[in-house]
Amino acid sequence: MAKTPVLGRYQILKELGRGAMGRVFLALDPDIQRKVAIKTIQVFASLPESERGEARERFNREARAAGKLLHPGIVTLFDVGEHKGIPFLAMEYVEGTALDHHCRTGDLLPVDQVLEIIRQAAVALEFAHQAGIVHRDIKPANLMLVGGSTVKIMDFGLAKAPAAQLTSDGTLLGTPGYMSPEQIRGGMVDGRSDLFSLACVLYEMLTGTKPFDGDSISSVVYRVVHEDPPDPAGLGGRVSPELAAFLAGALAKDPGERPANGREFSERLAALGSEGKPRAAAGADLMNGDPSPPPVADLPPAVHSRRKKKRSVGKPAGVMAALLIVALGVCGWIYRGELKTVWEDWTSRRQVQATGLPEYYEATVKTEPADLPVLLDGEPLAGETVRFSPTPPHGTLTSELECRSVVHPLDALDAGGEVNLVFDPVRLDLALPVPVEGAGLKVNGTELGAVPETVDLDLCRENRLEFLAAGYYPLEVTIPSAATPLEARTLVGSIAMERIPTGTLLLPEAGYPLTVRIDGRRRELSGGKIEVEAGEHRLRITNERYWIDQSARVEIKAGESTRPIRSLPALAALSVLAYPPNCRVLLRKGGGDNWKFLENTPLTGYKIAAGDYHLRVELVSTGDVREQDIRLKAGTNPPVRVSFGGK
Repeated sequence: MAKTPVLGRYQILKELGRGAMGRVFLALDPDIQRKVAIKTIQVFASLPESERGEARERFNREARAAGKLLHPGIVTLFDVGEHKGIPFLAMEYVEGTALDHHCRTGDLLPVDQVLEIIRQAAVALEFAHQAGIVHRDIKPANLMLVGGSTVKIMDFGLAKAPAAQLTSDGTLLGTPGYMSPEQIRGGMVDGRSDLFSLACVLYEMLTGTKPFDGDSISSVVYRVVHEDPPDPAGLGGRVSPELAAFLAGALAKDPGERPANGREFSERLAALGSEGKPRAAAGADLMNGDPSPPPVADLPPAVHSRRKKKRSVGKPAGVMAALLIVALGVCGWIYRGELKTVWEDWTSRRQVQATGLPEYYEATVKTEPADLPVLLDGEPLAGETVRFSPTPPHGTLTSELECRSVVHPLDALDAGGEVNLVFDPVRLDLALPVPVEGAGLKVNGTELGAVPETVDLDLCRENRLEFLAAGYYPLEVTIPSAATPLEARTLVGSIAMERIPTGTLLLPEAGYPLTVRIDGRRRELSGGKIEVEAGEHRLRITNERYWIDQSARVEIKAGESTRPIRSLPALAALSVLAYPPNCRVLLRKGGGDNWKFLENTPLTGYKIAAGDYHLRVELVSTGDVREQDIRLKAGTNPPVRVSFGGK
């Protein structure tokens, strides 16, 4: 007669379901002949060994606290224990339908029934929050509808288990589509986080659509943190404007803008009354699992050795036996590795036979993206089925996608189920905010002009995004190599460019137009002053017509006015008379190299900045040249006379 499998003292009757955390069984407590639901917790195996002890201690502490919650709207937790290294919870067995069944378009419940269910859940949450316990994983699958009218909240014992986290190895633990923004960010959470999750459930039960949906974990998480859900009033016509306004407040990113507690949540919901038209609902229990799960057995009995009777041997036989023993010992030393493997395999098989376990377990292995190579203990896995030993060590699955890798240690709880190795994408079409109007963007040193809506990134390399805008400090965002899409979106999701503080540059009145360049860039002059970013700059003031060209280095201090140039040259009038009269007049600055043609003689009253110049007069007919240094004073100057004929 087959032995009934057990977990601790509980006799396993059948499997009810399985999920990311473990498996759920219907069991019998033989001490009081009561049916209970047993939930195994397998996530501790994925933690580093150094963290497992602390995690289990915290888990036990939270489970004991949750066991004190006695409320008609909360599934009662009876016991917490451990079997063969696997922690488990024993809780009240409730027959009903999980609310995820009523989140599909064809199975939505009437609006008034939905509001009553959610109101009951809010009251139960208020009871737990008053006891200082936050659930942290409110979702439709954790809300059980009993008798079509009563709701019970499950899994309170998992309040602070590792199940509410996102891991970096490709394994998702928890349900990000229902997590609050503060929980995703890893911040402090309180009862308002549970109410955010409950509002997500209400939204989905009314519309048949998740408020924060996406094609990947990272996109869902990004939307929870940064985006508002679609207006529920436009989805199916079941949500009134008043109910939509309630949902908008309950799903606010800031916890302070949500209902303060479960009582307020329930009262505001009750005040809305019935909204929308009822639709038919069909019930089905989603907790049915594999009809033939692998059994959970007791610890295997020890394998006893059998001692054979001694037989006496004669001397020749004894010598031969001694030689044979030596030879076997030498061979055993040489082939000790192979012999160890054979021995372990034989021992494992004997243990399996002794416990009545099957020769091996099987599980389906899938990857996302699909069809990636998978290794079992370093050897390629053929097909989608993995066979592994029912006794430890079970083996380790690994897979790689360019710079990413996923490692999954197999566990007896994987037997008969599906192991999903999920990779974050290695390429990302990253949506970009525009931090400042008119800002430009450089990606990995390449200028793209104005900030585009999206930019395609290879996440297996380091990416440098540099945002540039006039009057603002450059902003550089570095996305490290092998970053996840969530990390990349988070890095650019809240960028802000810092404005450079300014000071005032004062310029003297000139009485003629000026061109002002600061650091080589032309700037408009308004009322004799220009607002300039704080710091050191190169200033140049010019007027080519009047030969004005002044430069200076200036330091601008934030909030202060600076006048680096006190005055500009006054204008002088230059006249040149030549004999014969048909001559070309050229001029250059004193000490300069470039000649500038002014006019042919006679030159009268030519306006130019006062100062020192070198004058050149050329006789057009012969090419003869006369040169001299001149000093022009402000105002009218005596004419310069030049003769080419001795006169």
